[in-house]
Amino acid sequence: MLAIRHTVCVLLVLPLLLGGCGGDGADDGDKPRPPAGGGVILRLKVAAGESGMRWDWSGEPRALVNGVARTVGFDADGVPVVGADVSADGLYTVHFPADAYSRAKRAFVLPPAQFPVSGGSLQAAACPMYGTVRTTGDAADVTLSPLCGVVRIPLAGDAHIASVRVEDRSGGAVSGLFPFDPATPEIVRNGNSGNLPWVVLDCAGTGGGVRPAASGTEFCVAVPAGDYASGLSVRVTDCAHRSATWDIPGPCAVAAGWVKTLAPLNYAPGEDLLFAEHFDNCVWGCDYAAETGGYGVGAGSSVPSPATSAGTEAAYVAKGAGTPGSALFETSDYNSAPAASATLAVRRDYLRNRGLYDWQRLFYAAEYRGCLCGGDVGGYGNRGILVTPRMAAAGEPCCAELSFRICLERGMESDVACMAESGVLLGCEVDGMPVDVDVATGTDISQSVQGVTRTAVLLRAAKLTSGVWHQVRMSFGAVAAGSAFRFMPTVIRDVKNCFWIDDVEVRRTGRYTHAGDCVTVEPTTERAAAGEDVSRLRLRPSAVLSMANETTYTVTPGYGMTWICPSLSSDESVWTRDIAFAEKQLAANGCKVWCIHLPYGSTTAARNRDLCAAGADRAASVAFFTRAIRAVAPLKPKNVLVHCNQTLAFGDGSSAASLALSLHELQTVVDEIGAHVCVENMSYGVGADAAVLAAAVDEANALGSHRHEVRIAFDTGHANLYLTREQPGKTVVDWLRTAGARIGQLHIHGNRGWNGRIDDDHLMPGYAGRLGYADAIGRAGLWGEFYHTLLAECRYRGPFTYEISTRTFGTVAGEERSDNVSAPWTIAHNYDTYLYPAFREYANRK
Repeated sequence: MLAIRHTVCVLLVLPLLLGGCGGDGADDGDKPRPPAGGGVILRLKVAAGESGMRWDWSGEPRALVNGVARTVGFDADGVPVVGADVSADGLYTVHFPADAYSRAKRAFVLPPAQFPVSGGSLQAAACPMYGTVRTTGDAADVTLSPLCGVVRIPLAGDAHIASVRVEDRSGGAVSGLFPFDPATPEIVRNGNSGNLPWVVLDCAGTGGGVRPAASGTEFCVAVPAGDYASGLSVRVTDCAHRSATWDIPGPCAVAAGWVKTLAPLNYAPGEDLLFAEHFDNCVWGCDYAAETGGYGVGAGSSVPSPATSAGTEAAYVAKGAGTPGSALFETSDYNSAPAASATLAVRRDYLRNRGLYDWQRLFYAAEYRGCLCGGDVGGYGNRGILVTPRMAAAGEPCCAELSFRICLERGMESDVACMAESGVLLGCEVDGMPVDVDVATGTDISQSVQGVTRTAVLLRAAKLTSGVWHQVRMSFGAVAAGSAFRFMPTVIRDVKNCFWIDDVEVRRTGRYTHAGDCVTVEPTTERAAAGEDVSRLRLRPSAVLSMANETTYTVTPGYGMTWICPSLSSDESVWTRDIAFAEKQLAANGCKVWCIHLPYGSTTAARNRDLCAAGADRAASVAFFTRAIRAVAPLKPKNVLVHCNQTLAFGDGSSAASLALSLHELQTVVDEIGAHVCVENMSYGVGADAAVLAAAVDEANALGSHRHEVRIAFDTGHANLYLTREQPGKTVVDWLRTAGARIGQLHIHGNRGWNGRIDDDHLMPGYAGRLGYADAIGRAGLWGEFYHTLLAECRYRGPFTYEISTRTFGTVAGEERSDNVSAPWTIAHNYDTYLYPAFREYANRK
């Protein structure tokens, strides 16, 4: 694991008896709680000391008195008391807590998870104790001897702490089953199967965590006495899904009944750590990889989940060897338990107690030792899907590495797909060996798992050793605040599909080259002043996406696309529904509409969407677009976009004069909603030529007095097709210069140019492509000059809007593959790694 490592000098304070943890009574305000039953009352005492710590006896712990489990209560003075049956020989032997002691094995079970309480107290149930007393009376004091020591961790930092994990660096047991010798009395550290080298203090509480005081807060963990010659490792996690690890050098002696105070630690996770989840506050002690039993809340495949604000319940119930990794809860949705089946429901506060309340989706997840599992371990009837929370700490898009450990259940028949919910897969390695992620050759990747917009790595069950942990590292581009990561089996039902995930970390590996060295332009329809220095300006990216697609609103803002360009459906019957949906999404996600792409005609449609037509066809077209403009008014666009002529190249009366008149009439309507009409150039017909379209726009503006002017929406691919066919030697930069300051919107994409037919490819700029797909504009090296001309000569300050179509190229590994993919993250990655750097390089040359 990559982790922040700090070398910390350990301060061994003067020996302080653990028994002197501030007193034996309950916290202030506890009411008397007399013990139930028994003819003798035993007052539980611990030898006095000056450690400054207190015992907390709350939670109704139980003590084993002469082999009988009794609930611990309080007397009128707040001293813990327990009832006992009268002993014939007057001897009373107390094992505390009762649930931690196994009379059959004469051993104590030390829980893998403890939890903090208020007031600097140490949970009494976290530290096993033993004591005896002889009395012939009806009351007596029993002095309990602690069987463990305490590691006290002074921790400061600006965070809400979720867990503190203490580990023996040599791998020695810290929790599990420990033989007990009453003659000494002491417990014996050993290497029995099922014992663990770590113990966790679960601080998640009700989800808020523990915020350290300005001067620091002390966290105390009970551990077995021992030398700890190799030292300790301390890992702290917070409720914002970050973590930091310190190595405490050895030797680090911890004596029973004594306190080991570490040097103060300052919790400050590295800035490169975007996300960390080690599931430290989900630990229960079984070892499913080794198929050995452990200790947890309960046994069985589906134990109901208790809800408690205290944190992790005492993990004292031994699980049978036949149920390794028994599930503790199952749910089909962490954030909203389904009403359909109570057996799948899990209480929200139970999740908050473990700091997992903000995970997006975990289907059929089961809680295990130190991680979460997907699938039903009993019947293997359903799949597990784990999706992390969003990478809120990422901010602007960057390159990042996802690392995690995965363990497959023995006999698993399904592969596990791993992917970014929004991000560009760049590389992967499993146990240090690279995985081929090239969509043209990689057989261990897939674009069909979650649709073509995502490329998943398939961790093949046949290539992984089940029952063994494997380390996976995946690199991604365009990881942003809205990015999340998904893990899921590829087969849903009727096969064994159980797997475990642990130690999930996402680290920023590099920022895009322009980061911190550019001035981002907030989109405006106003023209910039002539002569402005544009060398470091950066337009915000944007994209043309469906108005009815939720991703248009939820994901794009995380990539700086706060001004979006939704397209209106050609089906007029769904406009009311889609516009209402868009209104709701805009309000919920804080984005705004720059331009709405209105519908356009086709080879099969009636000629009622062609602004270049004459007579009744032109009137019908204006009427159609008038309805569309008024329908989208609630979305408050800055621009509405229309094609200059219908997709089919009619030659019967189409004219620039008709186009100018149509644009004038539509701008009168668009003035009602405070926007501009932007007319898009096509690759043929009226308006394909820059000079013709510019003249039509000028005429439209001159036909009447408009509050807003008609402008041009420049489509780079359409222009490139027209020019390579009709005006060889001319380029998109020439077209742009002719249009000049009339530019009000962009459609950025590339194509192959004229090759005997019109191929409106809508390729990603710079696209090398397969099967002949290639961006001719990129091949000519024109994108940098294009961007510079747009800023300096056209004085355009709107968004840089991509209009990309997904293009497939062939079949690989039995599925159709695409290497030209339209998605907000692929567009953002192209913009930040190819197109904007091309502009900066050109600007530097000038």
